[in-house]
Amino acid sequence: MIDALRTFWRTGVLGRCPECGQTSMFRGFYALHERCAVCDTRFETNSGEWLGGSAIGYTIGAAVAFALAIIEVLWAPIRQLGLSPMWTIAVISLIATVLGYRPAKALWFALVYEWGFMA
Repeated sequence: MIDALRTFWRTGVLGRCPECGQTSMFRGFYALHERCAVCDTRFETNSGEWLGGSAIGYTIGAAVAFALAIIEVLWAPIRQLGLSPMWTIAVISLIATVLGYRPAKALWFALVYEWGFMA
């Protein structure tokens, strides 16, 4: 259990290699290195492994949109600012989806590693 929490912290939050934890999995904001420079762990072993990260990222955006919609219904802060609630919530949730994709992808690879699907 402690090892799983360490992996989720190291990989899911910090974006580091799930095996050694010494190097970043990312070569850019979204793009992954093919392998770890230290322990040679291959990050994307199958094509399509990014799909889980996308699903988590979209869930982050949907959760932000849902929370903002509830806040808007209860207190109407967006309308009080003179903005269109629908468009404001859509733009904010899109930004949350884009910014949440990297940690979502890292979290997905932490799950894939913990479940034993990484070589």
